[in-house]
Amino acid sequence: VSASKALIAKVCGDDAILDHDFCLKALSNAQANAAKSVNQLVDVAMKEAVAKAHTTLKVIVEMMKKTSSPATLDALKTCQNVYKNSIRSFGMISNELSEDAMSANYDVSLIGPDAETCIKALAAASVNAPEIANGNHDLQYFSSLGHGMTAKMN
Repeated sequence: VSASKALIAKVCGDDAILDHDFCLKALSNAQANAAKSVNQLVDVAMKEAVAKAHTTLKVIVEMMKKTSSPATLDALKTCQNVYKNSIRSFGMISNELSEDAMSANYDVSLIGPDAETCIKALAAASVNAPEIANGNHDLQYFSSLGHGMTAKMN
């Protein structure tokens, strides 16, 4: 077992990580396997979160082009804002971590509840969008993962 595989197992097995399987899946890539520290693993996880959020944001933008319903458009705009903010937030975590682990921990924890804003907006407008729903789950999971990974880094 390589040092990084042991590191991944240790991080994903921590009590602060709520979904161990998601953690192992999110960190099952070449970058994670090359990580030498928890900070590097956080960086890998946040980059993965940004990539997934970008994918969902593209879906939202495409749906906005195709809808004529004002209610649907409003819901999608709400989700668009959530995803733009999430991309920015996930992108800041690695830099923040080197300066202030507690700020990084707090900021990453706010992304999950933001996903609820999108979920509620879609529900209120009766928009059925499985790809966005999956994206919202990813936001929540990566937020929880980032929170768990940064929790003990003081």
